[in-house]
Amino acid sequence: SMPEAGAPSRRFGPDARLGSRREFQMVFTDGRKAGGRRLILWCAAPVKSGNARLGLSVPAKVGGAVQRNRLKRLLRECFRLNRQRLEPADIVAYLRPGCRWGGLAEAEQDFLDLARKAGMLKP
Repeated sequence: SMPEAGAPSRRFGPDARLGSRREFQMVFTDGRKAGGRRLILWCAAPVKSGNARLGLSVPAKVGGAVQRNRLKRLLRECFRLNRQRLEPADIVAYLRPGCRWGGLAEAEQDFLDLARKAGMLKP
């Protein structure tokens, strides 16, 4: 089915991601920070798009490429599935070294807990 007009796309397309270093920097500088054991979120009010956007910061200390890619995939999926519930803001997710998620449910719980803590979930 086609998404209704004005609804954010369910795909994790270009309009869903933070692009430049500068956009990341702005979120780090102006954003509210919410930290958990495995994940830290920075959330800043959106610059232009009316939809939530996600940027990922996954340091090499988190693990090898396979591990990092798996965690990034889980995070993007959490974001994609819950994008409608998020305030239209820019979010940067930083994975702490040693981050391990058993699967999507665990990643999603961490992501939503922190989004709530940062005031990012719509009422």
